[in-house]
Amino acid sequence: MKRDIFPSPLVEGRRRLEAWFADNGWRAFDFQREVWDAYLAGESGLVHSATGSGKTLAAWLGPLAEWMEEGGGRAAPALRVLWITPMRALAGDTVGSMEKAVKGLGLPWMIGLRTGDTSSAERAKQARKLPSALVTTPESLSLILRSCGWSSWTNGTSSSGTSAA
Repeated sequence: MKRDIFPSPLVEGRRRLEAWFADNGWRAFDFQREVWDAYLAGESGLVHSATGSGKTLAAWLGPLAEWMEEGGGRAAPALRVLWITPMRALAGDTVGSMEKAVKGLGLPWMIGLRTGDTSSAERAKQARKLPSALVTTPESLSLILRSCGWSSWTNGTSSSGTSAA
């Protein structure tokens, strides 16, 4: 028997997600709603789905709905999501999808990208003011974790990631 995945326990954030999908002429897949609901219920898990099926939005929109439900705010939050992508080639597309959602939902979040290609100027900028979400690779995360002051980066973060499916 399929469990009822509606309605979400966090109504306002979920309503805004559904409205954003509708504004784009889309309809959320059931698996995306299940992922949002699981995230909002404090669960963790793994999203395994074909390339192009909506995994990024499934994983990304849960933290946004949570923040909206908490009252959001006018200022971008400090680092809340650390997104680890397995390949640098996927990072740009991931950032683009995340930024489209943030802009479409009218949120002040800043999305950062940290890979081996990130300039020293951008790394310094990120050190001064953390983005709300940081997309990185395992290799770059390893360098971040070995750098001085890394623990201040991870206070209050949720982690999400993608797989090359």
